Amino acid sequence: MENRREFLTKATLGLVAADVSAAPAPSDQFVVGFIGVGVRANAALIPQFKFNPAFRIAALCDVYKPNLEEAAGRVGGEVGTYADYRRVLDRKDIDVVVIATPDHWHCPMLIEACEAGKDVYLEKPVSNDIGMCLKAIAAARKYKRVVQVGLMQRSSAPFLEAYKEVQSGILGKVRHVVLINPGGRARRSGQSEEGRGGQTASESSAPPPGLDWEMFQGPAPRRPYSLQRQRNWRSYWEYGGGPLADWGVHLLDIAHWYLGVTGPARTAAAAFGWFSRPQDERVPDTTDVCWQYPNFVVNYSSRSEVLGTYLWGDEGVLFVNRNGYSLRPVSENWRSAGGKPPFEEKRVALHDEPPNYQASFESDTGRHILNFLACLRSRQRPVCDIEIGAFSTIPTLMAGLSIRSAGKTIAWNGTGAAPLP
Repeated sequence: MENRREFLTKATLGLVAADVSAAPAPSDQFVVGFIGVGVRANAALIPQFKFNPAFRIAALCDVYKPNLEEAAGRVGGEVGTYADYRRVLDRKDIDVVVIATPDHWHCPMLIEACEAGKDVYLEKPVSNDIGMCLKAIAAARKYKRVVQVGLMQRSSAPFLEAYKEVQSGILGKVRHVVLINPGGRARRSGQSEEGRGGQTASESSAPPPGLDWEMFQGPAPRRPYSLQRQRNWRSYWEYGGGPLADWGVHLLDIAHWYLGVTGPARTAAAAFGWFSRPQDERVPDTTDVCWQYPNFVVNYSSRSEVLGTYLWGDEGVLFVNRNGYSLRPVSENWRSAGGKPPFEEKRVALHDEPPNYQASFESDTGRHILNFLACLRSRQRPVCDIEIGAFSTIPTLMAGLSIRSAGKTIAWNGTGAAPLP
């Protein structure tokens, strides 16, 4: 008899449709090129794609030679290495590209990959620019490409089970969502900003050997090199959106999924500050955001609490993260009236899934790649198609725009976003 994880992998994510063979013929494999082989690619994506026999990694690209060398060592065998992503797209044998660069490069590369006839596995968030998110959707549709965005919680057992609970109606009408991201908080006192060799991370210096700083910046405005910009690029608006876009998109995507959202928030407004360091060109260290949707509101906070997503309904509240989920009743009347709660409190801890950096068909990322594989063969849209990923990304970028507009409310008009007068 199949256990729960096996059932979820096969029935929910289409493992049978993917038909993963232990030893497929080379002609049946999808040939993969990686663009961007930093921490995420080296730690999780390369091991997962290498583990899946339906894929063969044939090309690697990065602007930083040490990253490229590490990735080539992980892949092993004969693999092409490039400093210019266009050389990967030029290769006629490449079927799929995996884009795991800093955020500002995501959409330009995705659009060119679609034009070159490649299907794409794209790391989240979709972009650091709202307009580019919309152009990415248009390119995927125009060229009929399969694009899976790496919001892999949509392929995770805890999140799938919690989704079913929400769809059962157990929470009643959901009016309020709370997203907690303690990774976005200010640094603890005493934490240093020094880089290697005692260098202040934000101090300008010459780029290290093996780094093409010009190509790193790409479509972004030109800035002097600093170790901070290279290693912590998410903290700079030119390249990313800070923890709000990095982890916020994961948390917000769950609310979109569970509540059937098919577009960005109507409005976004942020309160923020620099409380552990002087204000500078980096994103704030402390942030609260409120998004308004047609039927509910969402609050994001960087406060020190357990990371996850809360859904508050008239009858109950659900909390979910990668360790499991909990349900508890919150009805106004049952305690004071001496009645029974509408349902019993429930806690489900799921610690049996392999971590994402462990190559497995049962990890979140492994399942997400299986779904991508099934869609490469069927030409159907995957569980986190580019449009889904973009519409979960855009509200976080609206919040970033609110921060850069001194806290003004940002409104979505259907084709873009701008501060309200």
